[in-house]
Amino acid sequence: MLCTKCNTDSAHRSHRVGIKEHLASILGYYPYRCHNCGHRFRMAGHSDPVTASKAVRDVEREITHTRSALRRRAVRRGIMLYGAALVVFAIVLYYLTREPSMGG
Repeated sequence: MLCTKCNTDSAHRSHRVGIKEHLASILGYYPYRCHNCGHRFRMAGHSDPVTASKAVRDVEREITHTRSALRRRAVRRGIMLYGAALVVFAIVLYYLTREPSMGG
């Protein structure tokens, strides 16, 4: 996000402080603060993505890719875990419900 004071690409979303910022966020204007100059300003939440530099877009794309890979890995791990639990449950259920052998 570009700072409105120093025009650097170092502004980030900030916490809302006070009733004015809470009311402004209902209308879609959120507070931002610049890392470089410390300037605090409000801007529409869905800003123009063209303002971000190519390096920032590349980093965001890499973060999105990494998060989706981690999410897929977690889903796969969950499926494997629940599948293994289902197999163990089926084996236990088989041994509990079979007829005892007479003889031997």
